[in-house]
Amino acid sequence: MQDRIEPLMRELTDEMSRGYRAFSAAAGINMSDMMAIRFIRDQDGQATPTTLGRHLGMTSGATAILINRLEKDGYVLREQHPSDRRATLLQIGPGAEEMALPLSRSAQRLRETVLADYSRTDIEVIERFLSDIVVALKARNEGLEQELAAKIAERHPRA
Repeated sequence: MQDRIEPLMRELTDEMSRGYRAFSAAAGINMSDMMAIRFIRDQDGQATPTTLGRHLGMTSGATAILINRLEKDGYVLREQHPSDRRATLLQIGPGAEEMALPLSRSAQRLRETVLADYSRTDIEVIERFLSDIVVALKARNEGLEQELAAKIAERHPRA
């Protein structure tokens, strides 16, 4: 059974990436911009430049350039953190909402159409499986990031 799941998971990932690439090309933005907008939207008003850069694997300089570009295009808004005057929170701008709406609606219709053929019990199993996979992937990826950081620190010790 497991030998059938892995190729399907790979195919799912590939098709989702293909959809994001097609959508970002149609919207006239690059994949980093698309991933940034999605991350900021998913953080419910709590995204900061630091968390965005960490998520995308970018330096602070590259993150600042990306945010400036997204802000100029109306996709991102900067707001002062309510309890820390030094911090900035990132919000989705009206341009991003307008751009993402067709993709969100399309994805929602697709999910609803596919899930209509499943019972409530089946959907609960699917939810549990996806949740478990996400938790396992996050743990694995955090471990990989820590290993990489340790290797970099080993190769480039600070004076």
